[in-house]
Amino acid sequence: MMAIEDFQRADALMDQGAYVEAMEIYSNLAQGQKQFAPFCLYRLAAIMNIVGDPLKAYDLYYKAFSAKPDLAKYAYGDTHPSRNYIFRGKKDEQELAACPLCGNPDVHPKWCYPLPEASNYNAFFNPIRLWMYCEPCHHMFARHFPERLFIYNDNPRKPDPERFAYYSEILSRINKYSKGLSLFEVGIGACECLLVAREIGYEVFGIDVIDRHVQIAHEHYKLNVQTADFVEFESDKKFDVIIMGDVIEHVSDPTLALKKAHDLLCDDGALWVSTPNFDSACSIVTGHDDPMKRQQYHLNYFSRKSFYTLLGKCGFKPVEYNLSSHYVGSMEVIAVKRA
Repeated sequence: MMAIEDFQRADALMDQGAYVEAMEIYSNLAQGQKQFAPFCLYRLAAIMNIVGDPLKAYDLYYKAFSAKPDLAKYAYGDTHPSRNYIFRGKKDEQELAACPLCGNPDVHPKWCYPLPEASNYNAFFNPIRLWMYCEPCHHMFARHFPERLFIYNDNPRKPDPERFAYYSEILSRINKYSKGLSLFEVGIGACECLLVAREIGYEVFGIDVIDRHVQIAHEHYKLNVQTADFVEFESDKKFDVIIMGDVIEHVSDPTLALKKAHDLLCDDGALWVSTPNFDSACSIVTGHDDPMKRQQYHLNYFSRKSFYTLLGKCGFKPVEYNLSSHYVGSMEVIAVKRA
């Protein structure tokens, strides 16, 4: 009973930001109360991340899951979507030790978070995400990730009619910079953008890595789409507008992806990109509670600075920056192609 009270007292201290006092209690409990050790290690990991030692947090999180593989059942509660997660050992994943934007190897761990805390966690991924920081680029990237990133979903979401006006407004802004009417969407999702663009008068084309998305777009909405990986996609056709909504953060080599977009655009073409911004007002306010830090499918986490640097490197000039009204904490950028 005393151990439970001590654990609850440490939790209260942690919530108050009294990390030193909380750490002392958790450490003593972990050493003296075997049944509490995994939970104490989990709390200690969270504190280590907060106080700026993400590598120690990374080690402690794995010790916690190794000591109690079904820890999620007790740590997250009965209603959490990840409550049935069981740790079955660390999987082999790719490791990226240098910045994917500039190749700088002098990067350091910045954050460490348990992915099962997110509502959409998939056990295909290892449970702990270590975010690396490149100071010259002001850019974040995932240290480890699976070689095959996407798990194909047989039940994709249906188009949301409430998003149609959102895409109409975006296309109206893009029209200020590119008057042409051929549009290419990378990552078609539920097809809202393609459907709206077609209604407005664009000649539309799209690709997606998820075959089921493409099948529905073709069969249900008669859209010109195909299954393809963007960096491997080849076409002799040039497009006036390329749409990359919430795509670039999923790409392991964003430089290659934007150079591909540059090649596929007409000389007076425009690129529209939306992506989470770790330096956004929202992310600064939410801090360690920012859900984007626990998104397993995200490999890169841009700032305005890092994304603008990438655009310039790949032959683009940013002409408009907006906060997304669709995803809180995301930025929306329009860029035009430079010769």
